[in-house]
Amino acid sequence: MTTSGSSSSGPGESGPVAPTGVGRTALMVAGARAAESARPDALFVDPYAADFLAAAGGEEFAGGSDAARMWDSFSSYLPIRTRYFDDYLLDATRTVEQIVIVAAGLDTRAFRLPLPPEIVVYELDTPEMLTFKQRVLDAQGAQPAGRRVTVPADLREDWGARLVAAGFDPSAPAAWLVEGLLSYLSPEHNDRLLAGISDLSAAESRLSIEYLHVDSVALMAAAAAGESGSEITAMWQGGGVAEPAQPWLARHGWDAEVSDTYERAAAYHRELPTLGDTVMERFAEAARHGLVTARRR
Repeated sequence: MTTSGSSSSGPGESGPVAPTGVGRTALMVAGARAAESARPDALFVDPYAADFLAAAGGEEFAGGSDAARMWDSFSSYLPIRTRYFDDYLLDATRTVEQIVIVAAGLDTRAFRLPLPPEIVVYELDTPEMLTFKQRVLDAQGAQPAGRRVTVPADLREDWGARLVAAGFDPSAPAAWLVEGLLSYLSPEHNDRLLAGISDLSAAESRLSIEYLHVDSVALMAAAAAGESGSEITAMWQGGGVAEPAQPWLARHGWDAEVSDTYERAAAYHRELPTLGDTVMERFAEAARHGLVTARRR
């Protein structure tokens, strides 16, 4: 466990080591957030997203790369998702004082959102991801709005014990965020993850999740492979949830509300593509009811 600002490069280290494997997808999301932040009508501003890309060498989004093609396809959706979860967390801080961002990646909400100073943000991810992220943030002199605690953990193992050891209080309501993760985990791992979150959630806790059914993940992976042979979507094989969102969450003790992504985009004065054969068109339709917010009974 580390608190914000505690990590730095060691002797002989020339700079942060870019994430690999599934961690590379965090760079794709950072690219989306950097591009959105540069728009005059930006739905949010992430002042560190471009720094993560620069620290990684900028090669992730070179013309013609898989990641560049994926970014072109997802560019209209990812800002909608980001803003939706931003709004959720800001609303949740009216009633909770602890936030848990699961598989936080290069998320900078602890720094860029106007969170009350009493809020504690716990970020769970791999040691490698958290180290890369912290070194970039340290180089920029970034300071969180409240208190930020990083928790190195493998989500397929006993991450809950690590979270509690880092200071999380299971007896107090919390706000959980699971963004862009379920497609990379099997239905069994996703069910185990939700069970772990539920076990640590007091009554009136809140949860927001990007839900994707296994059939939708398979459809998108097939479409992406046909377009670009993306190694990113290759990591989706077998991922997602095996039952509809609301029954799945209800079975674990949550009352859920599902948002229509197209309606949310319209509320933000943006458009998403209609159903077609591109990766983005497939994804937009598959994730149409994937933005979910729930309250613990």
